[in-house]
Amino acid sequence: MTSTASVPACRLCGQPDREPFLSLPHSPANISRLLRPEEFARDRPVDLQIWRCQACGFVQLDPTFAETFYDDYLMTVSHSPTMQRYQREQAVDFVERHALRGRRIVEVGCGDGNYLDHLKAAGAQVTGNEPSTRFRALAEARGFQVHPGYVSRQAPVPGGPYDGFATRQVLEHVPDPREFLLGIRASLRPDGVGLVEVPSLEQALAGHRFYDFFADHLNYFSASTLRLALEMAGFQVLETSRGMNGEFNVAIVRVAEALGFSDFDAKLRDLLSALRAWVEGHQKAGRRVAVWGAGGKGLSAMAVARLQGIAYVIDSDPHKQGRYTPVGHFPIVAPEYLREDPVDAVVLTALAYRSEIVSDLRGRLGFHGPIAAMGTRLETL
Repeated sequence: MTSTASVPACRLCGQPDREPFLSLPHSPANISRLLRPEEFARDRPVDLQIWRCQACGFVQLDPTFAETFYDDYLMTVSHSPTMQRYQREQAVDFVERHALRGRRIVEVGCGDGNYLDHLKAAGAQVTGNEPSTRFRALAEARGFQVHPGYVSRQAPVPGGPYDGFATRQVLEHVPDPREFLLGIRASLRPDGVGLVEVPSLEQALAGHRFYDFFADHLNYFSASTLRLALEMAGFQVLETSRGMNGEFNVAIVRVAEALGFSDFDAKLRDLLSALRAWVEGHQKAGRRVAVWGAGGKGLSAMAVARLQGIAYVIDSDPHKQGRYTPVGHFPIVAPEYLREDPVDAVVLTALAYRSEIVSDLRGRLGFHGPIAAMGTRLETL
């Protein structure tokens, strides 16, 4: 076990549980800047240590260059006919499959604007983002609007919200991938879709390709850790695939629907109030009330609602029968007990078995009184 005192936490999951995966002494300090003879004296190799998080499996190395490294970055593969064909087909497929023709797409880390050309040719309205001054100038020379700067949650891409995004061969360079992805999400419409492409860790491992690990790439994504990163940033991963003969991991994503936290407390109060009122109304009229369901939902509902005077709780599990509920201390009985000691009203809390329980009550148990079923609201059957 590596000492957590000297090892930074995983930059994806935040756990202080990284272990050494690969050491590469005498590596290039970066692979994007080729040298002139007069620069030889200043050139120094670096020792790279690649880490693997034992908690989430994410493979990473720590930055060896300054935060401004990408301000003047220039590295392109757009000269390759094979890559041009691959990108063109990918862009057309993305635009057509997700109905993005005529809609606004931003490419985050657009480089020289080559992929923007393909997205535009496929029918999308395109905008770029690129922090590198040299890359940005090349993309602007193609006639594209390209916003400068590094994307983050506090600095989404200007001009949003966008209908879609692409970020290709960028995420592996980013010191804080979660913050970067949250910035992209903040740049999108609530139904925004995206394409994310990174080098494939699986390909590097399968070929024992130590040369796939170098200082410019801080993050090494498998399909599973790419999915984890995207889901942590609020994206739903629609599909993952391998591109360019297995060299790349590609994910198609959509902004995940926000869970309904905003009104949860109000709905809770409404349901508890309705449940207490229903039970107390019957009790004030001299009618006895039972609850069906001694599972977690029923026990929680009875306790939080502070129900009192419940005749008994019905449950078909023989291991629960003869015991008492926590907090309220109501006896738990078998369904057949209803015939021996009838009640006038029943509350259902076992939501998954609602149809089965109602059928038993109205059928073999001969119960004809009112039934209330819990759900998003209290429903009287």
